[in-house]
Parts: sequence; structure tokens; C-alpha cells
Amino acid sequence: MTRSQLIAKIARQTGLPVAQVETVLTTMVDDIIESLQQGEKVTIAGFGRFEMRDRKTKAYTNPKTKVSSRLEPTSIPGFKASGLMKQRIAEG
Repeated sequence: MTRSQLIAKIARQTGLPVAQVETVLTTMVDDIIESLQQGEKVTIAGFGRFEMRDRKTKAYTNPKTKVSSRLEPTSIPGFKASGLMKQRIAEG
């Protein structure tokens, strides 16, 4: 599902105008990103938790050129689904 499909579906289900749903979704995503940039975790009950995760130095070889290199340590965003979300997905 794409962002525009999600917006259209929420608008149909709620009866809200597409522009209003888009504004809410954009604001929510922006706030999650801002919180992650500040090192905070974002927990949405029944959905999951977003957090920054540290990635260690990693060696790799480019399969095309066979040149070995390494990735420097960094932080990357991660998501962990809630138990309720996992349960609902398993139920179908």
C-alpha cells in the first residue's frame, strides 16, 4: 500500500476530506522523525515502537568489483511491532 492509497482509504473510512487526512498523516510522520532525531522512542499502543538503533562497523565486499570496504558505525531507525499487532496479523 502506498501513502496515497493509505490516505484515500482512511478518508473513505472516516468521511474526512483527503486533504485533512493527508495533513494529519504528514504531521504524524514528521513528529515521529523529529522525536527519533532527538533520540526519543515513539510508542504507539497496539501498533509498535520506533527507535534509533546503533549499527556497528561492518566489512563488506562488492560482488561486482570484488573490492572490500567497510561501513562506519551509525544509527538507523528501527521498528518493533507490538504483541497485539503480531497477534492480529497471525489471526488473519
